[in-house]
Amino acid sequence: MKTTKSTISRRHFLQSSSAAITAAGLFGSSPLFAQGNDEVKLQFMYPVGVSGDINRIVTEMITEFNTTHEKIQVEAIYAGSYDNTEQKVMTSLGVGDPPATWLPINSALQTFLSMDALADVTALAKADDIYQDFLPGFLSICESEEKLYGLPFQCSTPVLYYNKEIFAKAGINKAPDTWAELMETAKALTVRDGSDVTQWGLTFGGGWHDWIFESFVRQNGLVPWQQDKVMFDAPESIDALEFWVQMVKAGVMPAASTWQGSANDFMAGRTAMLYHSTGSLTNLRTSSPFDVGVAFMPKNKTYGATIGGGPILMAKDQPDAHLEASWTFARWMTNTQNQTHWCKSTGYIAARKSSWEGEELKSFINEVPAAKVALDQAAYAGAFLQVPGYHKVREYLKSAIDGTLAGDTDPTGALKEATVKSNKEIERVMRRRS
Repeated sequence: MKTTKSTISRRHFLQSSSAAITAAGLFGSSPLFAQGNDEVKLQFMYPVGVSGDINRIVTEMITEFNTTHEKIQVEAIYAGSYDNTEQKVMTSLGVGDPPATWLPINSALQTFLSMDALADVTALAKADDIYQDFLPGFLSICESEEKLYGLPFQCSTPVLYYNKEIFAKAGINKAPDTWAELMETAKALTVRDGSDVTQWGLTFGGGWHDWIFESFVRQNGLVPWQQDKVMFDAPESIDALEFWVQMVKAGVMPAASTWQGSANDFMAGRTAMLYHSTGSLTNLRTSSPFDVGVAFMPKNKTYGATIGGGPILMAKDQPDAHLEASWTFARWMTNTQNQTHWCKSTGYIAARKSSWEGEELKSFINEVPAAKVALDQAAYAGAFLQVPGYHKVREYLKSAIDGTLAGDTDPTGALKEATVKSNKEIERVMRRRS
């Protein structure tokens, strides 16, 4: 029987839960509201990176924030995809009129640091419960050189979704746990009508192949980047892409897909297994006409995952009152109750320990055990491709992966070329920064 959608409590948003800023003077001597009763107005620019009703949920959260904070009013600006959001923020920075806060993919941290665009909120975090209560792996997506530049809000990893009904019909009683098992299960679940595939054994969410690929490299025991270089041509990286090619050549997974299209194919029963974001959990679970299973991404040498989504960042060059109000907003969006609500409503991983320790999320996990899979897998996860020049580096890697899967080139040659181009771009950005 399909799991029914949980009723989400709204009482969290009827109370103000912003933290008092205890570190007086962190932003200078100006009080938060320099003109007495003046209202501080902020803009928050954000993307929607997964399917479902994310935009409505974010809008409702901000409406509640505005209702419970009479001195601060936040304007929500939906900017489209992650890429669109980052480009719009960078354009606004170029003309000196950025939003006060924004939500990028965590890989963009180094890009915004290179533009000297981010407020250092380390002192505020140390005066609060941030370092004690946030899960360290998620907090790391906001950190660089031991300084904190934001608060994790929209945290995810890829997970393996599977159609329990298709598995049962095939006599398969558990999700694959290794790459070898993944291949064999995908073969067993692929259905053909002549030369046409009517049911794929496995599909990767398209558009984010680089994100999923990094998880596979981590499953080979390597993080394929350091702060000043990438190692896409390392043996562990090449081996991961060769495995993908093997699955395409075996005819068990399509060489290409789209992010939304792959989710639609899964919900329609056109693919038995799907690599997609944990942020898609609620939509896939409640919209599919079958029971949805969720499992760790299968391991090779080890389990491994890459943290997607991103933090709420705050602009550096804004008035003191606005910077303090930005912190209040980011702190409220990421408080225990709101992270609980966000996790239940979307499938994104609550970034706070206290959320997982609370009775509400414990009860939800009892009802939907799949919601805890991503949290458990996060023990093997790290930040995603945090290098200078991230945008171009990502495009080089995506081109190498997609071209290889299409049969246009070989894994070794494609990844060596992507490595050379990426490291030249990283060096160029670092020279410009210095």
